[in-house]
Parts: sequence; C-alpha cells; structure tokens
Amino acid sequence: MKTMMRFSLLGALLVAGSALADEPGKFDISMYPAAEPTQERVVVRLPEVENETDMMVEIQIGKMMMVDCNVPRFSGNLEQHSVKGWGYNYLQLGQVSDPIATMMACPDPQKKESFVQVFGQGFFMNYTSKLPFVIYVPQEYEVRYRLWRADKLAQPALVE
Repeated sequence: MKTMMRFSLLGALLVAGSALADEPGKFDISMYPAAEPTQERVVVRLPEVENETDMMVEIQIGKMMMVDCNVPRFSGNLEQHSVKGWGYNYLQLGQVSDPIATMMACPDPQKKESFVQVFGQGFFMNYTSKLPFVIYVPQEYEVRYRLWRADKLAQPALVE
C-alpha cells in the first residue's frame, strides 16, 4: 500500500513537473501580495536570451492623454519592495505628481492622444529571464517595457 502511494505521488510530481517544463519562464507568482482595490498587479515575463548581462529593461509607466505640441510628463519613482519570507522583489509606483509640460506656444491648437510617461528613479533594471518583474500601479496607469542592448564592442575612453 505504501509503495503504491509512493509511486502515485511520484507520478503526480512528474506530471506536474513536465507541465511546468512545457511553459518555459513560467514562474509561480502566488507568493506576491494581491493588488489593492485601486491598483493592478502587472507581470512582465522575459524570454531567455544569450548574454542577458548585456541587456537592460526599461519599465515605462504612464497613461494616454490628449496633448498639444508641448512635451508632458509625470514625476514619480518606482520603489522596490521585498516579498516577506521569500526574498523576491516587486516594484510599486510611488507618489506621482500632476503632469508637467513645456510651455511653448503651439501654432496648431489641435490635440492628439499620446502616452504620457512617469519619469524618475527605478525604471531601469538588469535583464533577467529567471524571475518576472511584478509591478503594482494605480488602475488608471498602463505599464510598458523596452529592452536595451549593449554594443558588442566596448570603445576605449580617451585621456584628456
């Protein structure tokens, strides 16, 4: 009876393991806190690539707004927190200012819809395919990301 139970348990573990192996990069995020009622939890999962150390990720947080010819932006920081008892990090958008913009006189009063981004500290991080980026933002904000790659050849600096 015990032997049969062990084989059943072993079989279940193998099936579960192969199911997870079918989804590379799929990391369980159940240990991360649930989003508060006014927030969303956004997850960015990156594929495994060669030379991950040569790459960076830029997290872009903002919202679509009607803008004129001026360049608007929000000011705020992306704060890093730790999941208690696990040691995994997650990111949370801190206090965000009202939008600020250049004050040019626009020759064309026409407005267009544009993504207005939050600028500040914490939006650039090292590329990793091992763990997802878990980000908490207010519901009215959208999360995008952009990948940065280093040149293969490092240029020598000149002494002046």
